[in-house]
Amino acid sequence: MVSVRMLFFSASCWLLIVLGSCEEPIQERSAEYDAIKTQEERELIEALQEVLEKLKGKQLPSSEKKLGWLPACDAGEQCAVRKASRIGKLCGCPEGTVCNFSVLECL
Repeated sequence: MVSVRMLFFSASCWLLIVLGSCEEPIQERSAEYDAIKTQEERELIEALQEVLEKLKGKQLPSSEKKLGWLPACDAGEQCAVRKASRIGKLCGCPEGTVCNFSVLECL
């Protein structure tokens, strides 16, 4: 059973090698085909330029205006404020540090 599988596997591999090594003749393209392709490319480029012109006028929302966005702060810097029983975050601590709410600093 194993030898039949090995024989089938090796025959498949040789078939793939033989088919892969065959050289196909290079097809000559006509000037008409190239003209059509360049015309399509020009149309695509013009369409993309129109889209870019439309997008120039639009402003994407700045990251500061996004809800839930906090500016970054350095390790050891004050990252929160306590007002009575509430704690408000001032900035986001860098990777590897966490805002310690008892000290109110990035540790």
